[in-house]
Parts: sequence; C-alpha cells; structure tokens
Amino acid sequence: MKTNYSYAKGKLRETIFSLAIGPEDVRKRLALAYQGFFALKKEHFPESLQSDWEWVHKELTKFGPLIREDGSTFMGSVEHTCSKINKKTGVKIAKKILDIYLSLE
Repeated sequence: MKTNYSYAKGKLRETIFSLAIGPEDVRKRLALAYQGFFALKKEHFPESLQSDWEWVHKELTKFGPLIREDGSTFMGSVEHTCSKINKKTGVKIAKKILDIYLSLE
C-alpha cells in the first residue's frame, strides 16, 4: 500500500514555518519547533528517510534530560541539548529537517 505521508508532511510544514520565522537563534527555534513534531516516528516516513529522521531525533536528544536530586526533570532532553549545542550544529539539524520535508513533497 502506497502512502502519501500526509501526517509527517503536515507536522514538518509547521516545523519549517517555525524554524524560518521564529524569534531567537536556531537552537531556541529548534527546541520550540520540537513541540510540533515530537510525535513523529520513523514509521511516519518512507524507508529512504527513516535513518535521516532518526538522526534528527538523536541529535536533538543527545545530552538527555537534566534530572534534579529528587528524580524530577529539571530540563527535558531537547531543551537541554539545544542549550549545549553550537549554532552550526543547530543549523545542520534544521537543514536536515528541511531536506526531509522537501523529499516528502
């Protein structure tokens, strides 16, 4: 069965818009945009894009969450990662998201 991947396209369309015109630098825009596409899993993409999507997710969660001594989460893994990466890495991630979206179109 052939699918048009409309769910992934819709989520990424919103993401591209946020990344393009959102305030702040790319790292903060990525952290905010993640809220719009966190539900996307590799299964939402054609096989040819699944490893790219996994790379995006891995890069955005690389540093894991910051946990308080009581075990509660102080900062989620995406927010924490985006606070630690440099702008160049943030741009690479944003570009990969755009590339995936354009491949779906």
